[in-house]
Amino acid sequence: MCILVTSRLGVGTSRLSESRPEKDPLPLTAPPRPDAPRLGAASPGARLPRASSLAAALCAAGWVLVAVAAARVEAAPDTTGVRFEAGASSDVTNELFYEDAFIDTTFIGRRTLSSPETRYAAAVLGVLAGTRAQGTTSYRLQNELSVGDKLTRNALALDYRSELSPDWRMSLTPTVEYRHDRSFDRDLEQWRANAGLRFRRAFHDAATFAEFGGGAELLRSRGVGADFIPDRQSARVAAALDHFALLGHEWRAGYSLAARAFPDSTVRDHFEHGWQGQYRQEFGGGHSVSLDVDGIRRVTRRPAPTSRDQFWNERIGLEGRVRAGNLLTWIASAEGEALQYDVEDSTLYFDYQVLRGRLGPRLAGSGGWSVAAGPRGELLFSRLSPEETYHEIGGFVELELIGAGAWWNVVPAAGWRAYGQGVGDTVLHSSYAFYELSVFGEQLLPGGLRLRALGTGRLESHIDSAQDSRSLYFSLDLRYLF
Repeated sequence: MCILVTSRLGVGTSRLSESRPEKDPLPLTAPPRPDAPRLGAASPGARLPRASSLAAALCAAGWVLVAVAAARVEAAPDTTGVRFEAGASSDVTNELFYEDAFIDTTFIGRRTLSSPETRYAAAVLGVLAGTRAQGTTSYRLQNELSVGDKLTRNALALDYRSELSPDWRMSLTPTVEYRHDRSFDRDLEQWRANAGLRFRRAFHDAATFAEFGGGAELLRSRGVGADFIPDRQSARVAAALDHFALLGHEWRAGYSLAARAFPDSTVRDHFEHGWQGQYRQEFGGGHSVSLDVDGIRRVTRRPAPTSRDQFWNERIGLEGRVRAGNLLTWIASAEGEALQYDVEDSTLYFDYQVLRGRLGPRLAGSGGWSVAAGPRGELLFSRLSPEETYHEIGGFVELELIGAGAWWNVVPAAGWRAYGQGVGDTVLHSSYAFYELSVFGEQLLPGGLRLRALGTGRLESHIDSAQDSRSLYFSLDLRYLF
């Protein structure tokens, strides 16, 4: 049984926070994420399989695969497990946004509607997982179907891992998904397929590893709302070298190269280079320091009218932990991020730099509970767009409990964000006080039930009351585990 309740009320965000590009994930971890604007909408005449045929075929194929594999459980020489979940879901929201938009969200953003919309759906999940070849091969085949009044979705995924030799490991992760979304007057159909293949080799010290692999993604959409979700296909290769020791230091270095093509816009086709570096040093007494660096370089395949797909984006993070006794640990972290366009302008594609910091003690007990609190701050600088410049100061408290079939995390925070003055009388954002609360929890209940809860809330009180905003997201997931 699955019960899901969701509520959202509009989010107040700045032009910069909505429009800045996101980065690809670290090499060899996942398919590339969408993170750029788009020229041109999906072609109205583009070929896309009909929902009534291919969606049904995908659903049937997924459940046939799970059922056939489940029927062979007793004949399997290694471990095999089958799990099913069934239930219903409901969500309520008055916030309209596009999760896959390769378009500058300065123009579409997150729109808050006056009348919230409610969706209902029935959901069923089937999972087959097990091992083969005396445990050297593992697999997980999952099919999840959700049929509702406004949203229908089916996703089929396979996670296959095999030990090719004592030094070599291989993993294969293909997925295919269909969505039909009719919420907020949309009639949007999407097909997505992606696959990743990775090889990992262990060296003689059993602590150093090399890995390489690649992946591909295909996305097609049509209908009302497809203007903001362009069709695309991409391919990616990556390589990394890392070292993980039980004691002492850990490090990782990686590089990836992705190529993306947009059938409806030749000026959007681009290459993306990505790199990452990580280092962590453990000291005696529970002290540690860690450094994390990553970045991307994107460049278009052909001359483009703007620099939205021609930029550098870098990030660096530093964290230190000092143990002060058995229960208390002091934690300090700092992060810097910068973006530079090949040709910047003061409207959309402007360079900026961000600094973030957090400091506070963490008290942890033997029962799996912990409490952390302290100040946090954030600064943003932009030479060409001073109206986006701001500084933020605030404080947080983090409560966490892990153990006895439970995991709960509650983080209240509050602070003040002050924006800079634009050129002349230009004022895009007014300064404001904010109050936040985030909650995540997972709890095992009697009778084979499991409860999951997720909630976030934010209240902004601006100097200009016309910009006041509030947002709320809340969900409950109660399932019976067969």
